[in-house]
Amino acid sequence: MYVQHNGVAMGAPLAPVIADIFMSHLETTLMDKLTQSGVCEWYRYVDDTFVFINKDANVDNILSILNEFHPSIKFTRKIEDNDKLEFLDVQVIRSSEQQCFETTIYRKPTFTGLLTSWNSYVPIQYKKASIVSMVNRALNICSTYKHLEDEFNEIRRIGLLNNYPLSFIDTIIGIKLSQHRNKTFTKIDTPIIENDKKKIYVEIPFIQSSTIGLKNKIKHLTNKSRPDLDIQFFFKPPSSTQAFFQNKDPIVKHMKSDVVYYVKCNDCTHSYIGKTERQCIRRLNEHGAPKTAYQQQCNHASDDLNHNSNIQELRRSSRIRNKTTITNDNSSDNMIAKSSITQHEKETGHHMDWSNFQESLLIKAYEPELNKTTHSVPLLVFPDGLPRVLLPNPDL
Repeated sequence: MYVQHNGVAMGAPLAPVIADIFMSHLETTLMDKLTQSGVCEWYRYVDDTFVFINKDANVDNILSILNEFHPSIKFTRKIEDNDKLEFLDVQVIRSSEQQCFETTIYRKPTFTGLLTSWNSYVPIQYKKASIVSMVNRALNICSTYKHLEDEFNEIRRIGLLNNYPLSFIDTIIGIKLSQHRNKTFTKIDTPIIENDKKKIYVEIPFIQSSTIGLKNKIKHLTNKSRPDLDIQFFFKPPSSTQAFFQNKDPIVKHMKSDVVYYVKCNDCTHSYIGKTERQCIRRLNEHGAPKTAYQQQCNHASDDLNHNSNIQELRRSSRIRNKTTITNDNSSDNMIAKSSITQHEKETGHHMDWSNFQESLLIKAYEPELNKTTHSVPLLVFPDGLPRVLLPNPDL
């Protein structure tokens, strides 16, 4: 359990909305002061801002005004360098010849150019989308034909690095250029014909040509029987090879550590919920669970363990396993005797269900009878002052 002290949790749906509200409040409060400090234009996208300031303005003073607004808000700055300044994925270039600003695509130095490989076993739509997204972004951002041509060459280079055929890339570029030109010259008053057909989305497993054949058959059948439907197909690629293999060997439940466990009685409704940082089997043994209760599971979990292994024989190497260990049976017995589960078994003659213990965080909801601890850390209160025996220097 964690407490959110400031802001919202990372990835929370409300985070962008609250961030936008906060930044709007910041702008409303500080804009007059920022204008007096030399800010001419202020453009913002969520928490990234693009600002024009006067030549004689003090950038450090403007940054100080922003950072003093709230202790948890810290702005950083990036100043124009060589007539260029990056904002998100756009590079703004000051053109001294045209007396204007030009824009082109900006990629971070960490950009690797990795796309969905052409040799990947995925639908062709996935591969097409990798190129289409880059072409659309170039058409929307590049402000001159020179920048657009340079970006198309960069798209070709990235595509070839991922084994895409050059003809495939050029075809998509040509199609998108035609669509962009037609969209630009389309009249605004062109009537829009609405499609009254009901859209239905159908998922089909991707098996290359078999998937296309199945899609065509379904579409042909629905066009005859239900012409009022507009079926949209999307293909789901098969699971990758990695999904069939585990990175780590599975840990059996009773060998896990840092868990909250739940044990119930077989003969009544009483139960117990506890937590431990050690292996769960060790804590359950301290509650009185038989040491051979999980012996069969241990044998299946590891082929290296002896057939008659128990909790004391679980060692990481033969050297440590053969080492003589002296255990204090009295302390272990005293710990078991103090367990509320053991006391319940002795008083009632009942037996706990050790084989089906569960992990749970429901102590507050269930309020089990065998849980006697009400606080994880006992609160010690001394209304008459700290006892003399607890004082470090009682004579002072």
